[in-house]
Amino acid sequence: MDSAVTTGRFQSASVQSQARVAGALWLTCIASGIVSFALGPALLRGQGAAAMAATIVANERLFRVGVVADIISGASYVGVTALLLSLLRPPGRTVSLVAASFGFVGVAMGGVGNLAHAAMLMLAHGERVFTAFAVTQIQDMLPFSMKLQAQLFSLGMVFFGIQILLVGWLITRSLFLPRVLGLLLVLGGTSYVALSLATFLAPSMGGLSPLVMPIALIGEGSLTVWLLVKGVDAQRWRDQMIGASSAGF
Repeated sequence: MDSAVTTGRFQSASVQSQARVAGALWLTCIASGIVSFALGPALLRGQGAAAMAATIVANERLFRVGVVADIISGASYVGVTALLLSLLRPPGRTVSLVAASFGFVGVAMGGVGNLAHAAMLMLAHGERVFTAFAVTQIQDMLPFSMKLQAQLFSLGMVFFGIQILLVGWLITRSLFLPRVLGLLLVLGGTSYVALSLATFLAPSMGGLSPLVMPIALIGEGSLTVWLLVKGVDAQRWRDQMIGASSAGF
């Protein structure tokens, strides 16, 4: 068999595998992110410091699951970002690298936010750890930790939003994925950036989340399902990659 044909088939299989793994990791990221929110901020919303501590102690196992889900979400998105960097080279190698850089910074900020999430466990059992302080003084730090996590989340989502916007733009220029998926991601990424900046600059604007988040998730969800079910058009991916290499991009 001709070596070029063999190489082409291997490359096609590799690209399809990357696409499907990216879809699976993205689904994992979305699902674990929902679990993390449900067993963290949503569990404590609207409570005072003492009530927060009592809720965490009473639901400690669930809260710990939320922290682990946060870690899984971040780790899986690192994989998504790395795979998208590879998959989206043909329509724009440089833009793909820039998009991945924003994604990795967003993950790093989310990791710091997860430390604040995990710290709430120590604060809820403060009398065992911080013996030099009164229990009420320690518990008063819980709202601060929750607000810190929320602020880092908002800032991190700005970076995620820019990444998603750039990924969407690359998909609109690609020959191997539907253009409509790219347009949905551009809209979703723009929504992420707008909502996150508004929430950081004016926390009261966080009430827009129920309106904006579904718009953003439609694009991510659609691409996730497409990658899992359809993958990419491997032949067109190879053709565009060859064309980009020939043009020096």
